[in-house]
Amino acid sequence: MKQFFTAAIHWLGKHWRGVVVAILITILAVTTLSLELNNLVAGQNQFESSTLVQLQKFPAPWHRAVNAPYMVPTYALGNIIHNTLQAGRIVSVFFGLMATGLMFSILRNWFNIRIATVGTLLFITSSWLLHTTHQATPLILLIFGPLLAVASLSWFLRTKRFRSLSFFLLAAALATTAYIPYMLWIVLIALIVILFFEQKLIRELKSWQITTAGSIYSVILLPLFVSLVHYPGQVLELLGIPKVLPSLHDYLYHLLYTVSMIAFRSEPLPELHLGRLPMLDIFSASMFVLGVYYFGVRIKTRRSIIVFTSLIAMTILVPLTPLYQFNATILMSFIYLCVISGIVELLNQWFTYFPRNPWARNFGVGMIVVAIGFASFYHLERYFIAWPNTPETKAVYVVKSKE
Repeated sequence: MKQFFTAAIHWLGKHWRGVVVAILITILAVTTLSLELNNLVAGQNQFESSTLVQLQKFPAPWHRAVNAPYMVPTYALGNIIHNTLQAGRIVSVFFGLMATGLMFSILRNWFNIRIATVGTLLFITSSWLLHTTHQATPLILLIFGPLLAVASLSWFLRTKRFRSLSFFLLAAALATTAYIPYMLWIVLIALIVILFFEQKLIRELKSWQITTAGSIYSVILLPLFVSLVHYPGQVLELLGIPKVLPSLHDYLYHLLYTVSMIAFRSEPLPELHLGRLPMLDIFSASMFVLGVYYFGVRIKTRRSIIVFTSLIAMTILVPLTPLYQFNATILMSFIYLCVISGIVELLNQWFTYFPRNPWARNFGVGMIVVAIGFASFYHLERYFIAWPNTPETKAVYVVKSKE
């Protein structure tokens, strides 16, 4: 016991900065993502109503597998607190917090703790994320899923000390994401890249590690397999392909606004947007372009190929559905990875011009911090003040009698 406490104190002494940052981000994330959870706008929107109808009976994953990671805990919590709407929003916040932790982990592995801190702060104050965590819908899984896959894969590729544990968690993560629409494509892209780049690492895996990981993967996927055997139509839903494809004109129209809604102009959808404003502010949009450049000049790296290919694939698939604005949330994780990478590229360029001038270097960092602060304030004001007070928002929220 004494050795354990000594080791714990030694670890805290070495990593205390990271611990403090993690605690502060957790407090801020809990506060921001759950603020005014049930009081911001009275009632529920049409997407929440549709979810509540599905939750009137137990959403058995061996019958209905799509979005099971969200539906099952929401049903359970709803029966405990006797309020399914509130339960759904609480579960959305929970997945939002997990997505925040995963984003921090990815940025910490890719860059450093400073970039992870400012990047996560920008992420949790995004009005896009706030809209998603304040809804009783499985939409939050489209943010959580890509981050779960990327974070678990990143840890597996980087760690040497915990190779077995990271491999088992990777198997569990990939199996979990199989229940989320569009994720099969992203996982397939990632696995192809890893098979191409990491053949040596794969060959080093022992047979017992592969067997254990395969068992974990199979157990988690068993309800999905049973469900697809009885209801094979869910395959199209998991792939993000509708039963009836849109006309070429409609597809191009959806594609145009799928791209436009990121940084230019969106189609009205009061449940998720404020008017026709794009999802990103001008600073984040600029950093997104710079982030694309960051990955472009490193196109041969694993992360660049996965991010680029996933963005392109999802941009092609999302416009196939009538709810393309809703499903475009699958792009958010990759967009913010590009935004934060753009900030890194901007800092790298600034430090290249001022390699030894501490005043200039600190001025550049300070200006970026100020810009991030303004961007965060813009999104918080946009979501908590502007959005709930618009007539369009109030019109799509209906107050219903309690269950």
